[in-house]
Amino acid sequence: MRLSTYQLLALIGGIVFLVIALFAIGKQQDRRFDFPETVVNFTADNVMGGKSDYASEKGTATLIVLTASWCPACRAELPTLKQFNEEFGPKGLKILMIDEDESKKVARKYKKSMEIPWTMFHWNYDALKALGSPSVIPVSFVVDKDDKIQHVDVGTLNELRVRHELKRLLGK
Repeated sequence: MRLSTYQLLALIGGIVFLVIALFAIGKQQDRRFDFPETVVNFTADNVMGGKSDYASEKGTATLIVLTASWCPACRAELPTLKQFNEEFGPKGLKILMIDEDESKKVARKYKKSMEIPWTMFHWNYDALKALGSPSVIPVSFVVDKDDKIQHVDVGTLNELRVRHELKRLLGK
């Protein structure tokens, strides 16, 4: 059985496609994040003015959220975060946002326009390093009173899982 030129080119093209696809899948699986077990204290600028640190802003449970005004997934999480704040805030939850916009002015405008009631820091290298220097947003960390990271969501937060963790840490 002889292959025509077109069949041979199609076969070679198919093999090349499979090799590229397998390489791309392998690269996706290699993308791992090295998050710390605990959050060490860090200092950052509050977008509303002044400086603060993680130790001063944490609660019985703390939800640290990396965000930016230009990130659609970050904006989509806001109603859920506001719901968590209303439901768990009285029980000791503190939400701490770290905004990765290019300037504090942009971050401050975002906080005001979206009516974000919790503390928002402007990013710096120490803050991001304390959280494992993730290269994506949004990222959400559920942290207990002893600064141990209990759960991390890379990408849009998993509302059911985060709610479960908050209930576990703060009591039902």
